[in-house]
Amino acid sequence: MLLIASLSFTAITSVSAESSLPLLQVSPQETESFINQFFAQPEVKSALKGAVVTVVHNQQIVFNKGYGYANVEKQIPVDADSTLFRVASISKTLTATAIMQLAEQGNVKLDQDISAYTDGLHLTNHTGTALTLEHLMTHTSGFDFTDVAATDRELESSYPLEQFIQDNKPSVVRNPGEVFRYDNYGYTLLGYIVQKQSKLPFETYVQQHIFNPLDMSDSHFTLSKDTLSKLATPYGAEGQELPQYPNVPDSSPEGGFITTGRDMAHFMLAQLNQGSYQGARILEPSSVQAMQTLDVSIHPDIPGTGYGFESTYSQYNHGRKVVSKAGDLDGFHSNLWLLPNEKTGLFIVSNSDGPDVREALFQAFMDHFYPNNKTHYSDYSVPKSSLRTYEGLYRDIRLPAWLYDISATEKGLQVIDAYGTHTLTPVKDMLFMDEDGKLAGFKKNQSGEITYFYYNKSDSWSEKLPEARPYEDVPENHPYAPYIYRLTQIGLYPQNQSLFEPEKPVSRGEFVAQVVGVSGMSISAQSPKFKDTQSSPYAPYIQTALELGIVQGNTRGLFHPDQAITRQEAAMIISRTAQQLLGAPVVTADLIGSQDRWAEEGVQFVVALGLYGPEVSISSTGAVDYRSKQPMLRQESSVLMYKMLGTLLH
Repeated sequence: MLLIASLSFTAITSVSAESSLPLLQVSPQETESFINQFFAQPEVKSALKGAVVTVVHNQQIVFNKGYGYANVEKQIPVDADSTLFRVASISKTLTATAIMQLAEQGNVKLDQDISAYTDGLHLTNHTGTALTLEHLMTHTSGFDFTDVAATDRELESSYPLEQFIQDNKPSVVRNPGEVFRYDNYGYTLLGYIVQKQSKLPFETYVQQHIFNPLDMSDSHFTLSKDTLSKLATPYGAEGQELPQYPNVPDSSPEGGFITTGRDMAHFMLAQLNQGSYQGARILEPSSVQAMQTLDVSIHPDIPGTGYGFESTYSQYNHGRKVVSKAGDLDGFHSNLWLLPNEKTGLFIVSNSDGPDVREALFQAFMDHFYPNNKTHYSDYSVPKSSLRTYEGLYRDIRLPAWLYDISATEKGLQVIDAYGTHTLTPVKDMLFMDEDGKLAGFKKNQSGEITYFYYNKSDSWSEKLPEARPYEDVPENHPYAPYIYRLTQIGLYPQNQSLFEPEKPVSRGEFVAQVVGVSGMSISAQSPKFKDTQSSPYAPYIQTALELGIVQGNTRGLFHPDQAITRQEAAMIISRTAQQLLGAPVVTADLIGSQDRWAEEGVQFVVALGLYGPEVSISSTGAVDYRSKQPMLRQESSVLMYKMLGTLLH
C-alpha cells in the first residue's frame, strides 16, 4: 500500500448531548411489545427457524418466549420453558463458576501453577512463566493450539473428558498472561480440574452445585435419550436439517451446556444478585464481582475478558457496564448480556445457521431501553510520524489466515482486512475509533514497540509481524514478490534460506502442510493412515487434512507426499477447505483447456474467485485456461494461498 508521505495531524471532535428523555421501564408489557416487534421484522423472521428470548430485570423474569419451530417438518413450536437448545460456549461461564466455587472452598488458588491440580498431567511449557487457573479463565494461556480439529463421531459414541485432555495436549509457547486468544482447550482443561479436585465427574459436580441450587431442572452437560428427545433440531445456512451430534468430549466443559430459556433466566438472576437466587447461594459477592470484571484487555477503554465472561458488540454498550458470553455450534447460536448496575439480563438462542440476528437484537435492546450515557471523546491529535509506528502486517493469534494490513493516512490509520477497508481515527493514546464507532486498541512490549492489535475480530489479538528478509532469487520487481513475501511474513515459508526457488514444483505434502498451517487448528496426534507418509515430515499435517476431509488418498491407501502437486489437485484441496471449514458455496466458471472430471468443481471454484496469478491465460470471451494438469510451482502456489486468505475470509 502506498503511504502519503506528508506530515499531518489527525483529530476527532464529538459533541456530548445526553438525552433528557426518561428511560423506558423493562416491564413485562414493554419488553413483550418490543421483542415481538423485533421478531415481526421480515428480515428477522426469515433468518430463523426457531429461537428463545429471555429478559430478566430486578430479580424477576419479565420475558421468556419461544419463536418459530424446534422442528419445522414436524411443526413442533419452540417452548421457552421446555425446548432444549445447545448454548455452546456459554458453557464456559458455568465452568468458570465451578472454579470460583472451588476457590471459595480453598480447594484451588487462581494464581497457582495448574500442575498442582492436574493429577500428573504434563503440559510442556517453553516459557519461564507458570500457567495458572486465572490464565485459563481469561484465555491467556499462551498455548500453541487452543482449538481441536473436529472429527466425525457417532452420536452414541463416548469420549471421556480425561481421555480428550490427554489426546489433545498443547504446549505453552507464549508467556501466560501476555496475549488474549480464545481458548477452548483451556476451558476443557478447567472442567478436568473441577473433576479432579471435586472427585466428581464434571457434569455431576455442576448438577449438584449449580443446577440443583438454581432450580435449573432442564439443564445438562451430557446427552441422553431424554435430552435428545427435547433438543431442538439444528438447521444449516441453506435451511437444511442437520443431524444431531455428540458432545466431544462427553461433558464438554467448554461447549456442551444444553438448557432452556427458563433455566438461563435463573442463572442470570443469580449473577445479577451477587450469586444468590431465591435464597440459594452459589457464589459469594466477591466471586461474582471478579467474574464480571473484564480487565484483561488491550486498552482500558475496550471491555475485555473476565472469568467466563467477555464483551460482545461493545459498541452498543452506551457507556454502561455490560458483560456477556456468546456461543456458536453447528445449527445453534446463543448470546447472553448482563447489565449488573441496571439488574438486567438478556438472552437469545436459535437453532439455525445463516443470517445472525444477535447483534441486531442487542443494538435494538440497548437503543430502546438504555440509550443514554454514551462515551464521548475529546479532540486528540497524533502526528503522522507517530502514526507510522503502527504500520505493518498483523496476523491474528488464533487464526493465522486472518491478516490486518495497517498504514498511516491523513486521517489516521487505514486498515485492510477480510471485511474490507476501514479508517481508524485516534481518540486516546493507543486507542482508535472507526467510522461506525467501534474501538481498536494497540499494545506495546517492554521495549516500547507496537506488538499487538485488537479490533473487529473479537476472539483474539493480532501480532505485528517483522518484515520478511529478501530472497536472492525474488527481487522486488518479481511478479510474484508481493505474494511470496507476505506469506513469508506470516510464517508459511522459511526465513533461514537465501533462495526461494520460485519455479520449483510444490510437493503434495508441502502444499497440504501450508493449507493446514494457516487454519489455526491443532495438528492431529493420530498415526498416519496413508502407508507412504509414515516417514514424511508432513505426516501430521496430511493426517489432519484427512480428518478434516480436505484430502483423499488413492485406492491403494497411498498419498504420494513427495510427488509434485498438480494445479487441479491444489484447486480441489482449496475448494474442499473452503467448503469444510468456511461453509463456502459451490461456484462455477467458464473454463477452457483440459482438467479431469473429478477436478472440475475445484478448478471452477478457484477460477471463479480469481485465485491465480499471471500464469493463467484468459480468452477474449473471458474463458480461463487454468493449466490444470501442469505442476503447481512455488510462485504460483504463493498467489493461490495469499488470495485465498483475502477472498475466502471476506
